[in-house]
Amino acid sequence: MSNKLVFGVEGLDKLFSDVLKPPATIAIAGHPGAGKTTLAATICYYNALNGHRCLYVSLQEDKVKLFRNMKNLGIDLEALEGKGLVKFVEFPLYSEVSEIANEISKIVSSESFGVVVVDSINPLLQAVEGDYGKRAWLQNYFYNLARVVNGVMVLVAELPFGREYIELGAIEFVVDAIMILKHSIERGLVTRRIEVRKARGAPLHIAEMLFSIEQGKGIAVYIPPMLEKIAREGREIEIPCRKMKSIMNVSAHLHKGMVVYLAYPPDARPLNYIPLFIGMAVLNNMKIHVISYLYPPEAIKLLIYRSFRDLIELERIERIVNRFVRISSLNPFMYSIGELLHKELSMILEDDDIIAFHGIDVLQMVVHDRGNYMQNLYNQLNYLKDEQKLIVRIGSIIDEEMYRMNAAISDVVMRFELEHANRSPVYSLFMWRRGLTKPFILREDELMECINEVSEKVKQLSI
Repeated sequence: MSNKLVFGVEGLDKLFSDVLKPPATIAIAGHPGAGKTTLAATICYYNALNGHRCLYVSLQEDKVKLFRNMKNLGIDLEALEGKGLVKFVEFPLYSEVSEIANEISKIVSSESFGVVVVDSINPLLQAVEGDYGKRAWLQNYFYNLARVVNGVMVLVAELPFGREYIELGAIEFVVDAIMILKHSIERGLVTRRIEVRKARGAPLHIAEMLFSIEQGKGIAVYIPPMLEKIAREGREIEIPCRKMKSIMNVSAHLHKGMVVYLAYPPDARPLNYIPLFIGMAVLNNMKIHVISYLYPPEAIKLLIYRSFRDLIELERIERIVNRFVRISSLNPFMYSIGELLHKELSMILEDDDIIAFHGIDVLQMVVHDRGNYMQNLYNQLNYLKDEQKLIVRIGSIIDEEMYRMNAAISDVVMRFELEHANRSPVYSLFMWRRGLTKPFILREDELMECINEVSEKVKQLSI
């Protein structure tokens, strides 16, 4: 049994775990469907898993429906109820406030609980509305109940649509944390946010965070790390090409935790970069996770196979892809920007060394508020840097402003340019790395020299 009480949501536990030192009272408020009950059930579930029994008092939620919905999110309250770790008590709405309070007090005094959830307190507050004496008594009752339990008291409150504040009266002054769950509509798609208005005992340098509700996982909050707390750049990744090494001199390597931006014309998309990155991953024994906004996984595989044509036999490339490459595809028009970036983070596995976002130009076509997009993107990149991933962002140049914005947040920029020599178009590769005094350019013949060198090294491996 762990003595520490938790939210059960990694991001919230990183920032606000000190809020839950007993006795503590947490108010969770939000509009209908915002995720209040899911967060309350998550707190109940994960503390019960750790041996802190949970009493779930419901004045609105049906037990069968609640247990079923939570199980779909990976929160199996029914299983813990069978083990005696969760107790569910439901009161009809017409019950007297004093009767409900007395019944809760009896249960708490006769059994030991580490967490008590009341979902929701709106019917109780409405029942004493206008009676200031009873309202004050109810507020004092909840305040003292946390001390009787000597654990965590979770009060769920529902906000009417259009209202951004809660009316809990004096409760707002005695609770240790107030969390407002919101959801808004962007392009007809849902964006979810948690606003933390109070967090006693914890530094409140982030007041609002994006979150998502994911099947099998429940609530996910990804906290953007502070720059001074981001882990140092990870292991070196050798660039397996003598030409690049000689030009880049002492900086002839990448690090995990870097961002590489690879750009090309929208009407002349090269495949030359694919053997370089695949070969680099194979020779450094790293796994690549490709997330494409443009093509389905099978189409991405065909592009990889085609890029190695006449370089390495197909059977070997197929084995390499199966061993080192994982491919996912997302339609960016199906998600709000916040939901999309969250979904991507939830798809990334611990053993993914390189995260390659393919077709970022398609994603940027759906962006109407570039400031909001860049804020969310910057936070996502810092999160992945802190997780020691090499991030590769690949896409066409749709306009110079977006190109400059992408380049500004990258550690390495690789830009393919198409030149016409004697009516025969050839590529040149403009390349800059943080730490270089000036960029350099690889001609197409030099680039092919690199690709051939990498391919020969890969062929020597027993794969």
